[in-house]
Amino acid sequence: MKMIQNISWLFLIFILFNSSCSRIGQKPESDIETYYSAIEFNDVLCGYSVIHLSDTLVDNRTVKVLRQHIFVNFMALGKDVTQYHKYTYFIDSSSGNFIYHDSYHKQGETESGGFVYVEDENVRVTSLDGSRDTLLPIPGDIILPNTQFYLYLIRDFNDDNLKEKTYQIFEVRTETITEVTYTRIGKEQLYLAGDHYDAVILTESNPVTGLKTKLWIDKRTARLLKKESPNHLRMYLAESIVKKKLETGNWDDVVFTKVNRYIKDIHSIFYIKLRGNLEQSPASTREDLNVPGQKFTGLIKENIVEGIFEISYKKYDGKNAPSFPLNTDRYKDIGEWLKADGRIESDDHILIAKAKEITDGSEDLWEASRRISQWVIYNIEGSIMGGTARETFDRRNGACGSQSILMAALCRSAGIPARVVWGCMYTHVMGGSFGQHAWNEIFMGDAGWIPVDVTFHEVDYVDSGHLRLGVLHTQQTIINFKKLEILEFEVSN
Repeated sequence: MKMIQNISWLFLIFILFNSSCSRIGQKPESDIETYYSAIEFNDVLCGYSVIHLSDTLVDNRTVKVLRQHIFVNFMALGKDVTQYHKYTYFIDSSSGNFIYHDSYHKQGETESGGFVYVEDENVRVTSLDGSRDTLLPIPGDIILPNTQFYLYLIRDFNDDNLKEKTYQIFEVRTETITEVTYTRIGKEQLYLAGDHYDAVILTESNPVTGLKTKLWIDKRTARLLKKESPNHLRMYLAESIVKKKLETGNWDDVVFTKVNRYIKDIHSIFYIKLRGNLEQSPASTREDLNVPGQKFTGLIKENIVEGIFEISYKKYDGKNAPSFPLNTDRYKDIGEWLKADGRIESDDHILIAKAKEITDGSEDLWEASRRISQWVIYNIEGSIMGGTARETFDRRNGACGSQSILMAALCRSAGIPARVVWGCMYTHVMGGSFGQHAWNEIFMGDAGWIPVDVTFHEVDYVDSGHLRLGVLHTQQTIINFKKLEILEFEVSN
């Protein structure tokens, strides 16, 4: 029933939008053009995109209508995962900005999406189920982008004079304006889907995703021809037969790296020594790698970390834990870890109410944080789904990152400083491996930051198989495991 309701809502909103456009002069779409793109994950063709383009009139101005459907299939943790995404954009032909956008995402029984309307100098963002409706101001020079046409880039980079430029771009997913920098790295003639193209090659550096993506854009039409991301994704213009050539991608091959030792009881690891050579995004600093419980010696050069890690986290017993609620006047530099942000919605009234319910009557900060850890462990199931804290709370499942984001949001809602950290941890996958992972650190006054891992059911500690690379500030993190070897390890009795 929920699926039918969500799909009906999507259909209803779209009808209402089209009806509104008709009243201001929309004419039927004509001359529909269709083209395809191939999607490769880790060099395996496992998905495709079909794009339909047409022109219409809205309020006496020419508008390009872009409808895109994306299908991707891959294996993750031994399970077959199928994803479907749908995007619609009404694009102003003169500026290249969208004036309307909707999205719909489905994986298994999980659905999400939303709608964005441009209203004078504002954008209205509405969730798929109608539970959220936000009006946001947008300055006149903001880019409202789409997935296929980069008119603003071709306008600026079509000749060889401009090398780099930063744009203010509205991020629909986070509902924020982000500075995205593009750098020209050359040009190339491409032969794709039976045609020749003259392409400008640019890199896109996005601080929200944390990725530096390579783009090939057609100089004549401003259409995206090819795209390569460091998270092992590649998309390129292809012929329609691409949808008959699909294989199944393997998520585990990218996320995990097999190591030389098998450790039976992971929870009991209290010391481990590793030799590693990692390429990662975002880059780590020495301050990220050298924290209580972890020591790094070696080289750091841009995104490469090479050297020896020694990890031995001490379990905190709650002794001298701060009072609850926390007296923040006693501690400096913790304000950032109490604030809400785009994904950690600690100001959400539903999360505030739940955090109060969970922690009510706690004697100290440690008891309150342990209660929140236990609630997340018992109420949120594991999956590969991402999302914000509220989305994970509503869905009741999520990957390590989204569970940790929810943990941080509930802590902050209760006045407990908390953050999400990322790196990798030892697992039994592949008979002994390290897999990319996220967990939490909770501030406990004079005891400092205490790591906990709700995804791995470590309520008030983390085992020493956790290799920390930094605090999570981006939507995505990437580790290319060039080498990772266990030199020594010890387990508790």
